[in-house]
Amino acid sequence: MRNESSKGNWIALLVSVLIAVAFIGALTVFIGGSRSGNLLIGETSMAVYPFTLQNIMHLFFFIGLGQLMVRWKSTTRENVFLNEMGFLPTSEADSLNTDAEIQEIKTRVEKAANSSAFLPDLINVSINQYFKTHSVSDTLSVLNSNLELETHRLDLRYSMTKYVVWAIPTFGFIGTVVGIAQALGNLNIDDLTGEKKAAAFKVLTSNLGLAFDTTIISLALSAILVFILHVVQKGEEESVNKAGQYVLRNLINRISPEKNK
Repeated sequence: MRNESSKGNWIALLVSVLIAVAFIGALTVFIGGSRSGNLLIGETSMAVYPFTLQNIMHLFFFIGLGQLMVRWKSTTRENVFLNEMGFLPTSEADSLNTDAEIQEIKTRVEKAANSSAFLPDLINVSINQYFKTHSVSDTLSVLNSNLELETHRLDLRYSMTKYVVWAIPTFGFIGTVVGIAQALGNLNIDDLTGEKKAAAFKVLTSNLGLAFDTTIISLALSAILVFILHVVQKGEEESVNKAGQYVLRNLINRISPEKNK
């Protein structure tokens, strides 16, 4: 399960890089040489094109989107397991009075245990604990422990995306500092006259343009990415909570240990 998840992340990373390269190439073709092109891809910045701060931010932006797409697909898969697989009885009249009934659920769940979804594993671990002790309280304790671990793992899955969200404004700040530093370095133009002074002013405004352009792009990209991150992470956290409630209501609360003995 972990190998499949790791493979999916690497595939998403590769696809994200390819899409970012295609996006930068399209911008270069369609708006290259214009003010918009300079703003979005930094054609006239001090870096050797296409290795500009704007393009690096675009690359990180698409990598972040790719990682969030992986998490969104994982959330969708979890919701399918919750809503469509029907692992556990949901009718109010149903109860689990015998070990044979619980074993039947375990057999049904084990068929999906190799998937990357955590709900089958959550049910399987809870049933295994119940068969060991026949204690509902111990089973509930194991369920809560697994939910805590899953919440922690969920947070770790967003570590790459959170780094990207932090890195994009950082690149923008670097561009701001570099642009202002270069502009200050070209302020000594008192001794210049005519065309030389005009050229010096052009360089000065170009450096200030780099400072402001990178700031604008970094703020815009990070704002979009933070919003999508919030939506996707909220959805995945809700799927974890729903899974816990599903197992609690439809497995643990239905077990009648006295009858199972």
